[in-house]
Amino acid sequence: MPDRYTYPGTEVLINLPGYTRPEAWKAAETATVAAHMFELYRDPLPGDFDLDHLRAIHQHLTQDMYSWGGSLRETDTGPGGTGIAHCRPEFIPAEAERIFTALSKMDLLSGRDLDSFSAGLAWVWGETTVLHPFRDVNTRSQFVFFNQLATHAGWTIDWTSIDPYVFAHARTVAIVRDETGIEALLHPALIPLDEATRHDELRDRLARSRETFFTPRQPRSPTELDAELDSAMHRRSEHLPQVDSRLAEALEERRSKLPPPESFGLGSGRSNGRQPPSLGR
Repeated sequence: MPDRYTYPGTEVLINLPGYTRPEAWKAAETATVAAHMFELYRDPLPGDFDLDHLRAIHQHLTQDMYSWGGSLRETDTGPGGTGIAHCRPEFIPAEAERIFTALSKMDLLSGRDLDSFSAGLAWVWGETTVLHPFRDVNTRSQFVFFNQLATHAGWTIDWTSIDPYVFAHARTVAIVRDETGIEALLHPALIPLDEATRHDELRDRLARSRETFFTPRQPRSPTELDAELDSAMHRRSEHLPQVDSRLAEALEERRSKLPPPESFGLGSGRSNGRQPPSLGR
């Protein structure tokens, strides 16, 4: 949506190289941000896994593209074509303090078993999705941040087992419901870090999965994504008999609390149907 961050009358973000054509701008942004993501995989930025740490990562990723890298947004945003809103700009600092203070009190998820770490990571990722502190490049900043957090806590994530569009869908659902879908996708993909470091082939595969996660692929419709996410949640519930009822309720409440289908796709040029999530925002 055009705002003070975009060139007048366009959705192209004002950028340091001066690209005004949408295709050229997006191609340049994708390439430069990806290059800086690889840098941070090899040499992570030190930090306390708080808002300042996330801001530093965002600034590093966007340093070649945007003068506002690392700065908190000053305009309203929401997942494209959904009618859903992220946190209002004026509440971002306080909400960030709440989220990252809670993370700190959880000892940054260190020393947890698989179930407990998966639940904690899903919660903080869902909350940070709602926060959406920057005008753009939030998903990729969070991806770097939470992969680094996982490593710090003794885990690594096998992204080959997670479909990026389903994961984006689960994060959108977390805005209006909870992090249940995120947890259902993360849990089977978590591998103890010491296991990964003992096996060269596994370590290399995990590194490649991280680096190729944002590679464009065939998207699916929201209805298909709903079905895939529901399947992941049902698979997860089979291993959690004590919370089966919660997961069942989540499936129903998620649908009841989402905006009606006709409210999705606003501004997308569609007369009906929701707009599927995009990668790399």
